[in-house]
Amino acid sequence: MKTNTCPKCGKKLGTFYLKDTCPYCGVNLLYYNLDENLKADAAQAQKEVDAVNRFLNIIKSSSIASSVLIVRLVLFFTPLASMCLPMYGDVSLISLIMGLVKSTVEISDVLMPLVSMALVVVLSLAVIISSLFSATKTGFLRNMIFSAVNTVVFVVLGLIIGSMGAGWYVTLAIYILEIIMHIICNKAIKKNID
Repeated sequence: MKTNTCPKCGKKLGTFYLKDTCPYCGVNLLYYNLDENLKADAAQAQKEVDAVNRFLNIIKSSSIASSVLIVRLVLFFTPLASMCLPMYGDVSLISLIMGLVKSTVEISDVLMPLVSMALVVVLSLAVIISSLFSATKTGFLRNMIFSAVNTVVFVVLGLIIGSMGAGWYVTLAIYILEIIMHIICNKAIKKNID
C-alpha cells in the first residue's frame, strides 16, 4: 500500500487520510504549492499553444502566404478537371464513372485507365499534402520527389495504355507546371522566411 506524505513536513499521513490539513504541521494539503503548480500548468499549456501555432504557421507559409503559393494550391486540383476530357481514346473520368454506374462497361475493359485515373487522384493527394509542409527544411525536396514520382507513374501508365487523348496531355502539362511551380514557390517561401 502506498502511504501519503505531507508536502511540507514530509511526515506519513497514511493511505486513507482524507482530511485537508496535515495533523503534524497544519498545512493545507490541497492548496500547498498551488501557485507553483498553476505556473507549471500555464507553462505547459503555453508550450502546447506555441507548438500548434508553429504548425499552423508552417501550413500558412507553405500554402497561402503569397499569391504564387495560392496559384500552386489551385493548380493541384486541376487534374480532376483535365481528367473529364478524353484521357485514353474516348475514355474520360466522366465516361468511366457513368459506364460503371450504368453497367454499360466491363471493369476488365477499362482496368488500366481506371488504375491510371485512380493513381492520378491518390498521387495528387500526396502532392497536395506534401506541399502543405513546403516551408519545412526538406519541404522542397519532398515536393519535387512526390511530383516527379507522380509524373513518371502517369507517363509510364500512359505509354502502357496508349491512345492518349487530350485530357492525358493536359494532365501531363499540369504535372510539369506543378514541378515548375514548386521551384518558383520555393523561392517565395525562402523570401517569406528570411
